[in-house]
Order: sequence, then C-alpha cells, then structure tokens
Amino acid sequence: MSGSHRGQGAVLDGLDRADLVLLAIPLAFCAVYAVGSLLAQGNAVPVAGASLAAGALVVDGLFVHPPNEA
Repeated sequence: MSGSHRGQGAVLDGLDRADLVLLAIPLAFCAVYAVGSLLAQGNAVPVAGASLAAGALVVDGLFVHPPNEA
C-alpha cells in the first residue's frame, strides 16, 4: 500500500482473501466468546464455541481456499 488515498475502497484493494481470513479469526473468536459468555455460565462452553468458530476459519483459510504462492 503506497499511502495514497484514492477513495474509500483503496484500503481493501491491497488485501487478499488470506489477509481477511487472518483478520476474521480473532474477531470471530471474540464475538462468539462474548455471546457465549452471556448465554452460558462458566468458561468451558464459550471457549469451546469460540475455538470451533476460529478453527473453522483456519481450516477454510488453509485447506479449502489455500493462499496463492507469490
């Protein structure tokens, strides 16, 4: 990214799918953990649900849609 501002879509122009998956992993973990902690008592269920959500993104990013070699 050169630092020039060409419009609102300029930030996403330099991001690949793999970059978006890497961004989505901690966001999904935090979101599922937050919802799970509101609905369930204790720590095991929210952590398990958040781990499954993040793990699904990891499997998608590595095996279903692997990053392209440069």
